[in-house]
Amino acid sequence: MNYNLILIIAFLLIGILYVFVFILLIKLKSIEKKLIDVSYEDVQIIINELKELLVESERVSEQIDNNLKEKEALLEDLVDLIDAKINRLEVISSSVPSEKDLKSQIIALYKSGKNVSEIAKDLNISVTEVNLVLKLLYEN
Repeated sequence: MNYNLILIIAFLLIGILYVFVFILLIKLKSIEKKLIDVSYEDVQIIINELKELLVESERVSEQIDNNLKEKEALLEDLVDLIDAKINRLEVISSSVPSEKDLKSQIIALYKSGKNVSEIAKDLNISVTEVNLVLKLLYEN
């Protein structure tokens, strides 16, 4: 009886082994079929598409480079304009006398014998400004 049980188990194991071999053969065929499905023409098509993508990316890169150069030129122009405005502002601010200089000039001209309207005309300021400086000076 032991031999019969061993024979039945061996028969079952051999049957399971055949099933596994059959499943492996099916999987091997499907892998082989997938490998065969990619032909030389398919590879050529993919290579050509990649070449087209490369050309397109180079074109886009050139456009971006040109746009960057244009933006850089605009920025340089803006910097030049800002520098020019700063220089003009410096010239204007240096030509406008400071408040202390203006007071001392008014006092010096007044002491030299000029009247209020002459002082205003010489310094390109209003008569009211001259009167205000002189009034503040002589009230103290």
